[in-house]
Parts: sequence; C-alpha cells; structure tokens
Amino acid sequence: MNPAAVIFDLDGTLVDSLGGITAALNAALAAGGFPAVAADRVRAMVGDGPRLLCRRALGPAGEDEATVDRVLAVFRERYAADPLRDTRLYPGVPQALARLAPRPLGVCTNKGHRLAVMVLQGLGLARSVTALVAEDDLPWRKPDPRPLRVLADRLGAPPPATLVVGDGLQDLRAAHAAGMPCCAVLGGYTDAALLRAEAPDLAIESVAELPDRLG
Repeated sequence: MNPAAVIFDLDGTLVDSLGGITAALNAALAAGGFPAVAADRVRAMVGDGPRLLCRRALGPAGEDEATVDRVLAVFRERYAADPLRDTRLYPGVPQALARLAPRPLGVCTNKGHRLAVMVLQGLGLARSVTALVAEDDLPWRKPDPRPLRVLADRLGAPPPATLVVGDGLQDLRAAHAAGMPCCAVLGGYTDAALLRAEAPDLAIESVAELPDRLG
C-alpha cells in the first residue's frame, strides 16, 4: 500500500487526551449535580463528539436535551480552558509523520476546530498537518463519510488513494463509506476485537509503526 495522502483521527490515534477529557467532563457533571464517570468508562464514550459524550455520561438523564445542553456548555468551557491538560503525544508520532512526508497529511476529528488547533499547535504537530476538518467545520461528522471526502479533496488526493488512520469504529466506517482504505490503530480507545471486526485494510498497534508498514 502506497497512499497519495493520509488522514488521521486525533484523540486516541495521534494523542492520548483521555485524562483531560475525563477531568473536564467530571467537572461539568459535578456542576450539574451528577456523579463522576471513571476514565475507563469515558474511554468507551469518546469519539462521536462532545454532545454525545455528555449524553452518554449522563445516563438516563441524557434523554433530556436541556440537561445535555447545560452539561455540554460547562464541559466545553472547562475543556477549552486547558485542552492540553493530561494530554500527550503517543510515542513516535512526530517521527512517523515526518517519515510519511512529502505526502499531504490531514486530520479529521470530532473535536471542535479551535480545540483541535490548540492541541496540534501545543504538541508540535501543526507543522506536519496540511489540512484539518473538525466537528464544527461541516454539518456532518464521522461516521458520515463526507468530512473525509472534503478533507481528501483539500489534500488533493482521490478517495481510493487516501488512507484513513484511526482508533475508532467511526473512523473505519466513515472510510469504508467514503471508498477509502483504512488502518485501525489497535492501541487507542476502542477494543481491538471491535476494530478488527470492521475489516480494516491494515491494523497497527500505534502510528509509530505506520511508515514501515506502508513501505
């Protein structure tokens, strides 16, 4: 496999942000009088954007949209105050991105645009990323394939020649629907068996392995 461009997910793929997301989420839940959620549970909830994250964390109370709105607003405020809190690069990511050049590299994330930029800049990845599509850039978000198609167009690569790399089911399902090959990152937030069941074209433990696997 020798793709013309590569699109990466962000959280759970390039960066481990679970600690910071959990802290902001629990602060928002506490402000609303709801119990905290353990990080292991948050791990299974992330990936589909902040609104669904808050709804899932609220349990039965998440059926009330007004309650979700209140918790979501506090979550966004708390997380935006320090999006680099308890957030780190996975080992070998900067080196892997450097080796994948001169291919254009994109990031497609269900995190908000401003927050994604702050994380990419704060961890030194912004210079490696040609284009970004985030949660609030388009009317759709993964697993809808349209954000990937928009991003591939911005990268100047046709869908069949654009590899999608991610640790979430939404990444792999969006790639399949977009007609793009996909690579599952098994060391992220989603159970490896669930990822393998989506029949990815490639499976790796971490992004650090990708350059060698692509040849």
